[in-house]
Amino acid sequence: MKHRMAFTVLALLLVSLLGSASALAQEFPPMMMDLEAWFLDFFQVSEDEIEPLANLAYVHQEGNDNSSEQVQQGENLRAFVYQSGDENQVQQWQTGWGHWAGTYQMGNRNSAVIQQVGTDNWAGTYQLGDANTVRIEQSGLSFTALVTQIGHGNSAVIIQGSQ
Repeated sequence: MKHRMAFTVLALLLVSLLGSASALAQEFPPMMMDLEAWFLDFFQVSEDEIEPLANLAYVHQEGNDNSSEQVQQGENLRAFVYQSGDENQVQQWQTGWGHWAGTYQMGNRNSAVIQQVGTDNWAGTYQLGDANTVRIEQSGLSFTALVTQIGHGNSAVIIQGSQ
């Protein structure tokens, strides 16, 4: 009886470890990752190959009914979106110079809005789960915001600078 129980516990631990290894093998950015570096690597963008002052926008979508809107006016602006799941929405608007915006969504019905005006602002959102919402508005010089949402039904708003 004791050996059977020990074997059962050992089997459960092995299954758990294999499940964890499988989850870790997927290439998701970690919770407190360098989101910008992950996007540059995922989209295989080398800063050396980018034309000076050019604007870039990249979108990767997997699933159904996902939407992404990128609006950029100015120079040296970067916008990235990764969506996996269904009915996710992203809007990223940037006006000015030198902004970076990135949204990573893994799940369903997530929503992210980033608005940046000014110079050298950085905003990133990381949503892992369902029905999460985030809004980041930055107006001015050199603001930084990163929102990480893990789970379901989270909401966050960040407003920095003068509107």
